[in-house]
Order: sequence, then structure tokens, then C-alpha cells
Amino acid sequence: MKLGSFGRNIIGIDDKAAASLILIINGVGVAGRLLPAILASKLGPLNLMIPLTFLPALILFCWASVHTQASLLLFDIFYGFLMASGQGMLPPSLGSLTKDPSKMGVRFGMVFSICGFALLIGQPLAGALIEAHGGGYLYAQMYSGAAMMMGVIFMTAARTKIVGWVLKVKI
Repeated sequence: MKLGSFGRNIIGIDDKAAASLILIINGVGVAGRLLPAILASKLGPLNLMIPLTFLPALILFCWASVHTQASLLLFDIFYGFLMASGQGMLPPSLGSLTKDPSKMGVRFGMVFSICGFALLIGQPLAGALIEAHGGGYLYAQMYSGAAMMMGVIFMTAARTKIVGWVLKVKI
């Protein structure tokens, strides 16, 4: 996520304020990882992860309407909290999808390999999309929101494959 460069290049904040955006997003992420973990035992981690990925995806689409330093800060706080919430649910969600404990390590390895590939290409791809838009961030913003929505679709499909459309099943 190129939030610091967006703040400097588009909003016009100084380098110190742009650097503090990463501190804020990680700071609110602490609470974002703790609070859902408490709810996960009651609702099920995958049941919680789906909306906790859907909401940051929506927020990423809303990023295109950020035009002031105050709105950038609000975006940073909400996105940081919700994104960390969804990320914190990944390991327990994956565990809840795996019924055979002997396959747990292989499944974690496969999922985190795919995540690693996505993290490896994410920043260069965002840079290419920004360059393709002549320094504007709209293409990168829409791509990131769409990619997260695809994740929501895949998680919903995985949940539906296992339990069907029954909503009150804890998984």
C-alpha cells in the first residue's frame, strides 16, 4: 500500500506526516488483531474473517474520495483497524477449514506461499498502475479494492462448500 507516497504526492503532506501514517496504521492494527480474536471463539474465525475482509475492501474503494489530510488520517485509522482484524483471522480461519490435523502444515504452507507471492508483486504492480495513470492513484486504488473483494468471494465460496448457505454454523 502506497499510502505515504499518496499523502505526499496527492494530498501534499510533509515527509514526517507521511512516515507517521505507517505508525498509525500499525498502531490501530494492534487493537484490530485483539478484539476480533475474542469474538472468533463465539462466532467462528471464518465467519468473522469474511466481513472483516469485505469492510476493508469497501474502504479501499472509498480511498479514491480522500482529498484532505483529515480524510487521509481517517482512512488510515479505519483501514488499519479493519485490515489487521482480517489478517489476524487468517491462521484460525485456515485451521477451521482443515479437519485433518496431519494436513494442517501443508495447507498453511500453500496459503502463505500464495500470500508471499502477492506481497512480492503488490508494490511493483501498484507502482506500475500509478505510472499508467500518469501519477494518479485511481487505478491502484480500484485494483486493490477489487483484489480484496476477490478474496471475499473465495472465502465465501470455501465456507459455502463446507457448510452450505446455513449462516448459523460456526466455522
